[in-house]
Amino acid sequence: MSGAGSILVTGGSGRLGQALARQGCTALGRDRMDITQPEQLAAALDDFRPAAVINAAAYTAVDAAEENEVAARAINADGAGHIAACCAAAGIPLIHMSTDMVFSAGDPDHPLDEAARPSPNSVYGATKLEGELAVQAAGGRHVIARVSWLFDRTGTSFISKMLEIAADRPVLKVVTDETGRPTDTDALAAHLVQLARHLIEAIEIPSLLHLGPGPAVSRFDWARRVFETSARAGGPRPELEPVTSDTFQTAAERPRGVVLDIRRADALLGPLPDWQASSDEAVRAHLAGPPSAPKGSR
Repeated sequence: MSGAGSILVTGGSGRLGQALARQGCTALGRDRMDITQPEQLAAALDDFRPAAVINAAAYTAVDAAEENEVAARAINADGAGHIAACCAAAGIPLIHMSTDMVFSAGDPDHPLDEAARPSPNSVYGATKLEGELAVQAAGGRHVIARVSWLFDRTGTSFISKMLEIAADRPVLKVVTDETGRPTDTDALAAHLVQLARHLIEAIEIPSLLHLGPGPAVSRFDWARRVFETSARAGGPRPELEPVTSDTFQTAAERPRGVVLDIRRADALLGPLPDWQASSDEAVRAHLAGPPSAPKGSR
């Protein structure tokens, strides 16, 4: 069986997990598949007998991780090792989700390819890198997929935060030295299902891939796009003031100038759609608010 339903997803209650569920994957939340519990993992794999696993479970609170390193490591590093070891023992291929935050700095004009040496500058980035190493050490067939700047149409993201802040402020300061590839979770999920099918069919695939759409953009330029779309939809359009990351005091440092080189994944899977249209749709969806419940519903 190689349909999407045969692909088991950890972190099923998260943003990416929900997008993978919309693709037809079997997505389980922590209550049913906790990657910090090896015995539970082994039992779930035995029960579901998946053709492939996508590990989308992660501790993603970047700033909170600075004060909760033990909790972040338990999921991002140790948990990644547990699921990789269980999959290796069962002969099940694994896609492990990672992040551009394993890097601390780069040049936006020269994207970092898979051979670039990681250098995280946050607890979150460090624990995600430890997770990558644990997956590699487990020895099973796997792909580590690094992505950046996920967003969707309903959950919390850069888009939703910008719109929320703009509701009360006529001027917003937005950084120019953080760059990335805004990545729509539904488009990414479809790509991951395709990647999982390649694994299932034993097609030769690199064990590390950078995924994302083009073109790369700064936070400032993404915010400008967000508010241009917002204004057309009757939403806020504050004045934007360009600043550097030093302007803001955050618990965790963010990578500066880091852009992932996606050419290897594009050659294998085809390119992801450019992010602008999806970003525009997300802005309009957030401005419209959640859908109204049908009459008579409770």
